[in-house]
Amino acid sequence: MANTLTEYEYLTNDPVKAGIAHTILVENPLLRDLPFKGIASNTIKYKMETVEADARAYEVGEEWVEGAPTWEARTADLAIIGGDADVDNFIVSTMGAQENVAAEVIALKAKAIANYFANLAIYGRTTATSKWNSSKNFKGLLRLMAELEGTSITDLDGGLEGGTADAHNTQVLVASSNSSAALTMELVDELLDMVRPNATHLLSSRAFRRKLSALARASGQNLNVSTEFGFPVTMYGDVKIIMSDAVPDNLDDPSTLVTALTTFDDTQTRGAADDITPVFALRVAEDGVCGITSAQNGMIQTEPIGVLQNKDAVRTRIKFYSGLAIFNKLSASVMTACCMTD
Repeated sequence: MANTLTEYEYLTNDPVKAGIAHTILVENPLLRDLPFKGIASNTIKYKMETVEADARAYEVGEEWVEGAPTWEARTADLAIIGGDADVDNFIVSTMGAQENVAAEVIALKAKAIANYFANLAIYGRTTATSKWNSSKNFKGLLRLMAELEGTSITDLDGGLEGGTADAHNTQVLVASSNSSAALTMELVDELLDMVRPNATHLLSSRAFRRKLSALARASGQNLNVSTEFGFPVTMYGDVKIIMSDAVPDNLDDPSTLVTALTTFDDTQTRGAADDITPVFALRVAEDGVCGITSAQNGMIQTEPIGVLQNKDAVRTRIKFYSGLAIFNKLSASVMTACCMTD
């Protein structure tokens, strides 16, 4: 059974690990719902369902056919995300009465781990930036979405509104073929309809939520806001909206329906030719979009290194063995060529 980091926070008996998990959940909303499967190695080779099994009605005595689903092999890797939290003994001795220095230092390191995971979840093993395309990283959503077309594919080659069924990658919706287009609620609805049986989450930037909220108000409605486990949750119908500061607002415009990923520089200045915000529709589930982690060690690990020899401090190492996989082709879709300021 796959567990979420939210469940891990409540199930662990280690208060330090629970505190780290809580900090990560505050910083990274995706991890609140993303299930994690434990794997026994640093790489998992899995079967991704590309065509669902077939069933039909038969006449008496008619020959039966299997109608088996179609599968394709994919791989997903674990990345070692972590860092050392050094607590200075002088600070503890002089300020320990006013604040829990160790807890604050560890919380800041947990925040950094959450932010790094958030970036890898989008950019991992792609872009022109060595920090993100390194083989040390796991594959992020942009790379995984490209690989829905084939294991060697590194771009998003989709179809226009109403035409994704004939596209090279049927899970990529392109709002405009050679430039950017304005977001519409019809585009969002079509993006959600590309996920089977139903999408559970929309993942994009803050600019997307602002634009979608404005569209909802213009139609006489509002996005619903509630709370879950103490966290605010924004809903589009029955679909959760997740904001991530890692989702770019400066992705390059497509060229004849194709969005290049390996040449994309996530640090580039946003301009007329690179003002795209990708929007992901996901079915977050153990058999859909799912995280992977170490089966032996679990999600969050803390290792007391102890007193350092080269400085007056005590070190704690925090590690998060993690990765991402799409186990069913129809559990994710992405929209490109949409500008949130048009």
